[in-house]
Amino acid sequence: MSENMMVKVKKRPWYEWILWVLWGITLVFILQNAVASGAELEPRAALIFWISLVVLFLAGVVVWFIRRSK
Repeated sequence: MSENMMVKVKKRPWYEWILWVLWGITLVFILQNAVASGAELEPRAALIFWISLVVLFLAGVVVWFIRRSK
């Protein structure tokens, strides 16, 4: 390995951490609702929750990818 390898840790503002935590909590909430709707044989509600989960997850990944390069 090279001796000059360094890991740079960028500090983030406090509100960004709070937004990521809220994003994670929202994902868990939607996942719970999707599973529960599927178990209660409510296919339309389950489909809406699954699509919402995928869209919200992909939105978070896109935001992370865009902000990663800064």
